[in-house]
Amino acid sequence: MAAGTTQFINQKLLEESPIFSKTRVDFTPTHPLTHLVVANNNIVMAMANKTLIRIDREHGPGRQDEIDLTKTISGAKISALFLDPTGTHLLISLKSNDVDVQPELYYLHKKWTKPRPCSKFRGSLVSSVGWSYGPRDRSDSSTGPILAGTTLGLIIETELNSDERFFSREVEEHYKQVFDIGKGQHTPVTGLQYHMVPNTTKYLVLATTPTRLYQFQGYVTNPAERPLLQQVFNNYLNVQERFLELPSKLKYSTLSFYYGPREEGSRMFPLQFGWLTEPGIYWGRIDPWEGDSDTVTVDCQLIAPGNDMDKDTPKTAFITQFHALMLFKDRVKGVCLLNEQSVFDDSYDGTYGGLVGLAHDQVKNIYWAFTEYAVYKYQVVNETRHVWRVYLEQGQFNLAMRHCGDQQAAMDLILTKQAEQLFSEGKWVESAMHYAKTKCSFEEVTLKFMDLEEKNALKNYLKKKLETLKSSEKTQITLIVIWLVEIYQNKLGHLRESGDNTVECQAEFRNLEEEFLALLRQQRVEECIRNNKEVVYSLLGSHGDQRSLVYLAQVLRDTDRVVQYNLRNKQYQAVLSILTTEANPELFYSYCPVLLQSLPKQTVDTLVSMSKLLSPSRLLPALLVSQSADPDVASHSVRYLEHAVSVLFCKDQPVHNLLVSLYTHHNKDKLLTYLTSSSQLHCDTKYALKLCVEAGLVREAVYLYTVLGQHEQAVDLALTLDTDLAASCAAGNQAGAPLGEELTRKLWLKVARHVVQEKNDIKQAMEFLKLCPSVKIEDILPFFPDFVTIDHFKDAICDSL
Repeated sequence: MAAGTTQFINQKLLEESPIFSKTRVDFTPTHPLTHLVVANNNIVMAMANKTLIRIDREHGPGRQDEIDLTKTISGAKISALFLDPTGTHLLISLKSNDVDVQPELYYLHKKWTKPRPCSKFRGSLVSSVGWSYGPRDRSDSSTGPILAGTTLGLIIETELNSDERFFSREVEEHYKQVFDIGKGQHTPVTGLQYHMVPNTTKYLVLATTPTRLYQFQGYVTNPAERPLLQQVFNNYLNVQERFLELPSKLKYSTLSFYYGPREEGSRMFPLQFGWLTEPGIYWGRIDPWEGDSDTVTVDCQLIAPGNDMDKDTPKTAFITQFHALMLFKDRVKGVCLLNEQSVFDDSYDGTYGGLVGLAHDQVKNIYWAFTEYAVYKYQVVNETRHVWRVYLEQGQFNLAMRHCGDQQAAMDLILTKQAEQLFSEGKWVESAMHYAKTKCSFEEVTLKFMDLEEKNALKNYLKKKLETLKSSEKTQITLIVIWLVEIYQNKLGHLRESGDNTVECQAEFRNLEEEFLALLRQQRVEECIRNNKEVVYSLLGSHGDQRSLVYLAQVLRDTDRVVQYNLRNKQYQAVLSILTTEANPELFYSYCPVLLQSLPKQTVDTLVSMSKLLSPSRLLPALLVSQSADPDVASHSVRYLEHAVSVLFCKDQPVHNLLVSLYTHHNKDKLLTYLTSSSQLHCDTKYALKLCVEAGLVREAVYLYTVLGQHEQAVDLALTLDTDLAASCAAGNQAGAPLGEELTRKLWLKVARHVVQEKNDIKQAMEFLKLCPSVKIEDILPFFPDFVTIDHFKDAICDSL
């Protein structure tokens, strides 16, 4: 580990609260303590006077029970105490200095005040116990299957029952030796534990001697069968068992486990193990799903128990998630498992006697040290606080990130270091992705990647950096977006101009183009370009990338740009489709003139279909071009105007004027019908009259004169075409209402004069006398020539008389 990191952590440890918080328990024994075990907040201590003290800190912290064992164990002494994880079942291993006195094992239930002997264990000195960590089948009265290791290397399975109904019989429900590690030699089993792998029927057993770590694993097909683990050990009866051997002159070793947090009621299963021997602490992860078939320990390593100043070997040691807590003869010491650095050193001066032992409450994860006359509690306090720095110096960046918590500065440092390492290894793109997540100077990082010939790293850095920027950092967002567009365009342009038509090159081009278009679709990029679209359009245009330009315009809904592009390429139908989809009236008003010239029928069809959205008056500039255009354009323009007039009931005078104009030039036969179809004309009547006169449309002009009340002019013009039409005007038929008597007489006289003088048709003139009573024979006589005889007027004169 780097010296700088070690010094930093040491300084921090001096400033902060210790990783192992120490508290002395308010208890002073009357005699020296020799043993102490803790489980689930239940403490059992043995004193030198062969008295047990029980304290339930969970339910009765102020009360302690004393159990006198002097009569029970007579001349023997306590070799070891073993307490199950629930704190309910206690085993007392006894031995004697007298070789003629056999070792014994006693069982004490939490509710008892007197232990009972385990008679089947007489003669066997139990040195370790592997308790059941599964649910109890019969509440607290049974221990469940347990393993007991002896000083002769035997592993025995038994199950103890405290049910008072069976006091008359032995406490062992069953008893059987399931394996022999010692093979007849004095090889004590110093550590023993078994577990069922969660959600499986697989079991694993770890056992230790002073020099060996054994592993056993197998499946139990019938969990009700006893011995339960015989099925596991049977796998090793005829094959060499699996073990790791470390040389040691010590007569003991310690096996401990770290369980980690768990949900209430869930089965305990260890995550890590630690094995203390003379060379040090051999530790690693427990993973029954990883590694080869005959081992469950992975990522193992050996760490020294202390530095050169530590001349003695720890008496015992327990592991936490990242540390080992070790008991020496005069102090308790904490060492980091990751780098062997000392993080805690608690010396004892012997005020309360020498240090005796160290225990671990696996359920509460509390460590207990005791001297002859005092008990101390050690609780782990935020032991991960500096672990991330250790992982960082070791180059284990993912683990460093996992354990740095929510420290933003730590995250940034980890990402920066990882990015630097990846860059040094030539992994440019990966390095760029990590740099983008850091707060490193944007300029420094980009300069670093700009020096590389390959621009993918720079591109990826900019893209990732873009994701991390805040919306308020608009200037930097704009800079990155424009830069990315330039990078993509340079690469796409290079591929276009390379002339390489291979499948691979074409695929690369398509992939890069799709990647670029996907970038343009991103919301943040779209917003940025929308505010700087002319710059981006210019950039795309300078690279000749019209395809991307149009796509971008579509993304931005810049319809004007898309329409202009299609018009330049004479894609008129496409323009119509765009306008229809957008349904923006202003776009129709702008582009209709061009479309009407190019696609008159389709354009008018579209105008008719969207007529409710459009104003006919606003379309007049487009329709005006049809006056001088070819007949096809004019014909379809008339079709739209007729639709506006007859369906939309448009009364705007300019619209009607244009329709009249088109009629006079292209559809003369429709004009009279149009003029006479409504009681009120919406066109400019004088303008219409002018057009009709210029076009030589007499009947239409006569009608318009009549509408204007210019009846004499109407008659005069009608006489140039048709006497009957003139007579109709004189009779008031064209006006649609009776005329004044004097005006009527005047008009008829005009008609009569024309008939007599111009057509010399005396007979017709006489007929007019019948149609206009106010005109007499004497009124028209002056019009006749001198040679006319009276025979022509005989009937008219008679009627007059």
